[in-house]
Amino acid sequence: MTLRVGPSGVRLTVPPRASARQIDSFLRASESWVAEQRRRLAPAPPPLRDGDRLAYLDDVLLLEVAPARGRRAAAGREGSRLTVTAPAGDDPGRLVEGWYRREAARVIAPRAQAAAAALGGQAGRIAIRDPRSRWGSCSSTGTLSFSWRLLLAPETVLDYVVAHEACHLRRPDHSPAFWALVADAFPAHAGARAWLRENGARLHRGPAWRWEGLSPS
Repeated sequence: MTLRVGPSGVRLTVPPRASARQIDSFLRASESWVAEQRRRLAPAPPPLRDGDRLAYLDDVLLLEVAPARGRRAAAGREGSRLTVTAPAGDDPGRLVEGWYRREAARVIAPRAQAAAAALGGQAGRIAIRDPRSRWGSCSSTGTLSFSWRLLLAPETVLDYVVAHEACHLRRPDHSPAFWALVADAFPAHAGARAWLRENGARLHRGPAWRWEGLSPS
């Protein structure tokens, strides 16, 4: 049995044959640990507002929130602005995330197909998700999945994750042979991996993560 504590709550994973008594005993024994993990969680990020700066690969977008006034809620980019049309009082964060998810599909899919082709393979379906502990994955059927939050990282980090998962189409492991394949496909992989180790958790703070705690300029 395992427990995970995150901003959205506590997740318990149990084996199929675990009894109710075993589960109850495990939860009681874990109470103090869960409480400690919840105390360590960072507070939720503030809601996005008009004028916020948003990370987008190596660029910066300026969020512009406009009242809907009878129009449908929507989000779209025009140059360096991400304009969100939303009813007054609504949190624009949902629309912003929806735009990033669509943009991730548009940006990542051709890169993943090209990376797979460069390795002599072919990717299956390309999926965009929001996992808590992975930036990408490769299924046994060739489906490549990626976190939309990679658009909040430098472009070289995105390209590394795409190359990493494309290499799994040839080697579904993390053996020395796999890492040799990654090094050939993406020589700058060490720096990108270091960046993710240092900053990856902050991407879950949302598109404005780079400027949290800074005064607006």
